[in-house]
Amino acid sequence: MKTFNLGLTMAGAVSAGSYTGGVLDYLFEVLHKWELAKEGKLEGIDFSDVPHHDVVIDVMGGTSAGGMATIMAAYYAIKNEVNPIKDTDAGKIGGHRDNIFYDSWVNMLDDDKSTTLEKALLTDDLTRYEAIRSLLNSDFIDGIADRALSEINSDRNPTEKLPKYISSDLEMLIAHAMLRGIPLKVAFSKNSTLSDPPVHTSYEHFLMSHFKLNHGNACDPKRYMWLNPYDEKSRKQLLEAAKATGAFPFGLINREFGRDHFNEDYLKTSITRMLEGDFSLENPESANYIDWKDSPVLDYFSGSIDGGAINNEPYGEVKSIMERRCGGATLYENEFEYQKYGIVMIDPFPDFYETATSYEYPKNIFGLTPQVIKTLWNQSKVKRREMIDQFDDNEYRGQIYPRKYDVLNDGRPLDYPIATGHLSGFSGFLDISYRHHDFYLGRNNARNFVRAFLSLPYDETKGEQGIHPIHRNWTDQQRKRFKITFNNGKSYLPIIPDMNMLLKNIDSKAEASTYSIPELPTISPSKIDNLENPTIARMNKLLDYFPLALILPKPKKKGFLFSLFNSIGNWLINFYKRRQIRKMVKSNLNKLSEFLKGHGLME
Repeated sequence: MKTFNLGLTMAGAVSAGSYTGGVLDYLFEVLHKWELAKEGKLEGIDFSDVPHHDVVIDVMGGTSAGGMATIMAAYYAIKNEVNPIKDTDAGKIGGHRDNIFYDSWVNMLDDDKSTTLEKALLTDDLTRYEAIRSLLNSDFIDGIADRALSEINSDRNPTEKLPKYISSDLEMLIAHAMLRGIPLKVAFSKNSTLSDPPVHTSYEHFLMSHFKLNHGNACDPKRYMWLNPYDEKSRKQLLEAAKATGAFPFGLINREFGRDHFNEDYLKTSITRMLEGDFSLENPESANYIDWKDSPVLDYFSGSIDGGAINNEPYGEVKSIMERRCGGATLYENEFEYQKYGIVMIDPFPDFYETATSYEYPKNIFGLTPQVIKTLWNQSKVKRREMIDQFDDNEYRGQIYPRKYDVLNDGRPLDYPIATGHLSGFSGFLDISYRHHDFYLGRNNARNFVRAFLSLPYDETKGEQGIHPIHRNWTDQQRKRFKITFNNGKSYLPIIPDMNMLLKNIDSKAEASTYSIPELPTISPSKIDNLENPTIARMNKLLDYFPLALILPKPKKKGFLFSLFNSIGNWLINFYKRRQIRKMVKSNLNKLSEFLKGHGLME
C-alpha cells in the first residue's frame, strides 16, 4: 500500500468561508510542495529527507459557503497554478493576490469605491413589490462567483495539468435544499379494487449536484455532471450550483434552479442513491421500487435555498463514495488492520456535544415560534446513518475547526477564535480585516492539523506491524524528522509530510502555538456608524413594497382596488417610517457596537 486516499467535506460557513479558504490554501500548499520535493524540484530540501508515498484526494463535498469553497478548490486543482498566500504578508490586508481563496473570501467585492456590505445594502434590486427576493442585495454573490470561474478555454482538457494528489476521476458533491419536493409513494392499498387507491406520500427536498472529472472525458448525463470548467455547459452548471447552495434563506436571494441542471434520468439516479445511502452507485435500478409515474422529474425546476437548511455537512455522502472506491475502510495484514482512507471535515462552526441543556416551556406563541423553527431545522439534519456507521467503520476521521490560544495571557483557548462567526456567520461582512484574520487562522489551524492530527499510529516497538504501510519505506531519519509524540506517550507519523518543516528546519511542534495574526482584529466605531444611512435607505425601500407583497397576489391588471390598497399601504408605511425606522436602526447598530466591543472586535 503506497497510496492513502482522502475525502474532504466542507460545512456551511457564510462569511466564515474565509476560514475554510485559508485551510484549503495551506492544504494545497503542502501537497504542492511535497510533489515538487519528490521530483527534486523544491530548492532548499535534501532529497533524502523526502518521503515518497502518495496521497490522493478522491472526493470533495460541501454545502452553502462550504459548497462554494469546494467548487473553487476543484477549479484551483484543475488549473494547477498553486500560488499560496505567504505568512509574511499577514500584515497586508486586501489587494489582489492571484489566489482564488483569498480573492474570493477575503477581498470579496471590496474596491476603492465601496465595501461588499455597502454593495449588499444598495437598493437597485428593489423595483416593485413582487420583486422583493431577499433582505440583502445579492448581486455581489454573482460578482464573486463569476469572477472566480472566469476562465473559459474549450480546447483544454480538465486533466491536462492535474496534480498527482488529485484523482483524475475526482467526484464532487454540492448540496441543495429545494423548495419543490419530489413526491415518493408508499402503497398501502395493494389489494384494493380502486383504480386510484390512496398512497402515503413523502417529499424529497434534498438534492445533490454530483460532478465527476471522469479522467477528462464527458460524463453520462444520466449519472453525473461533468466537472470541467473549460466546457461552457459544465461551467454554467458549476456556477448555478455555487449560487444555489449558498442562497441563505431570506438574507440572500433564492435561486430558480434545476431546469438546465437536472435531467429526468439524473434525478431518478440521484434520488435512488439518496435512498440507498450510497452515492457511488453507478447504475442504480430506481424502477424496482420507486414509482415515477406522474412524478415532476420531467422538466423539473424549483426555488433553491441554502443546502445547509437540510444537510450542512455532507460527510456521509462523501464517505459512501470513498468506501466503495477504496474497497472498504481497512487493509488486513497478518491479523492487523490499517486504515486505507480518511475523511477530513472543515467546519468553521463545529458542534460540541451538550450533556445537559436547559429547557424553557413556551408560555405563548411568541415563545413557541422559535422553538418550532428550531425543531424543524434540527430534525431535517439528523445524521442517523452516520451515527451508526461511526462504530462500524475504521476509516480515519479528522476535523479542522477554529482554534486559537491566548498566548499573550494565560495560554487558554479563546471562546470565540474567529471574527466572522458572529451574527450567524454574517459578521465577516462588516470589515475585510475580520475575513483576513480568519483566513490566516485557517492556514495556521491547517498547518497544525497536517503536522500532528492528520496522522497514523507509529509504534516502533511492534516492528513492521506497528507501522502503517505508507510509512514502512520511510528512513529512520525521515521518521525522526516528522514524528509527533503526544503527552500520553503515543507517537504518530503524518499522512502528508509538511515540507515547510524541512525548509525552516523545525520539528512538528515548533510553530504549534504561533499565529500569523496573534490578536483579534478591531474596527473603528465609525465603521458601524457609516452603515446607518444605507441601512435606513434599504429598509425604507423594502417597506415601501413589503406589506403589499404579503396581502396582495401579483395583479393581472392594476385596477382601482389595487391602486386603493397601494395608496393606503404607502401612507401607513410612510407614517411608520417617519416615526420608527431611524430609531430602530440606530438602536440596533448601537447594540451591534456593544456586542463587538464585548468580543474584542471593536476599538
